[in-house]
Amino acid sequence: MNAIDLDVQGMTCGACVQRVTAALVPINGVHHVAVDLRAGRVRVTAEASVAPSQLISALAARRYESVVVTNGAPPGRAPDSPLPAVAPMGGCCCS
Repeated sequence: MNAIDLDVQGMTCGACVQRVTAALVPINGVHHVAVDLRAGRVRVTAEASVAPSQLISALAARRYESVVVTNGAPPGRAPDSPLPAVAPMGGCCCS
């Protein structure tokens, strides 16, 4: 099993958590999805055959932009840097 951490932009409410989870759970090889709404992070536990690009594509189809988190921070950001201010892409039903 692998753990893949994603930084997901545009999650603002419980409905977003449900939509993100519903986008990822059906992917073959995904065993568990944990969403941290406050941090804007998603941890997917999956078989080694699941590529991060599959997860990112599934979220993009639901209009959530995401990147893989490495060493505690998405690429291009130091681990202690705050998340950039990004307007929701429209994935949320409240936006």
